[in-house]
Amino acid sequence: MKIALLRHGPTDWNAVGRIQGHTDIALSEAGLARMSGLRLPFAHPRLYASPLLRARQTAQALGLADPTLDARLMEQNWGTWEGLTRDEIFSRHGDDAFVKAGSEAGEAFRPGGGESTGELHARVAAFLRDATLGDGNAVAIAHLGVLRAAYTLATGWNMATPMPADLDVSKILLLSLDSSGTPRIESLNLDFIPRTA
Repeated sequence: MKIALLRHGPTDWNAVGRIQGHTDIALSEAGLARMSGLRLPFAHPRLYASPLLRARQTAQALGLADPTLDARLMEQNWGTWEGLTRDEIFSRHGDDAFVKAGSEAGEAFRPGGGESTGELHARVAAFLRDATLGDGNAVAIAHLGVLRAAYTLATGWNMATPMPADLDVSKILLLSLDSSGTPRIESLNLDFIPRTA
């Protein structure tokens, strides 16, 4: 089967670089307008979404009704760092805050006492396994961390280096899943289609 993963539309916190994590932020007016002007380039027999408001609003703006909400599609929990910018994190916790939190150790990265990257990968992998139990292909509206996790599961990227330049999280990541839910990249950076009516 195939599953298309896409990130929610822009929020006001995205615009100023604030870490959102599990904080339930709405789409900005610009984000709603952007997503309302787009549609998916393929049929979507099954639809999943993160229960966070920004993902649900994205589904609605894209004209995708009644997604199955799945908490495993939520953004990584950034703990006490949620609501902060990178500069504020450095100011409060030192210029090596990300290193101390394990950013150089890949899956051991645990931001602000929140969820480790390894824990995020485990829940995304569990979601992908369960997605194979349904009929037909699927679409999942999620978050940056979930797309990065899915990319990592499909490629073996170790997370210790900057995000690969070939992954554009403003576009659609299309994966093929085998019967055990192991992902393989079917297509990177699929474009949305402008809505004409």
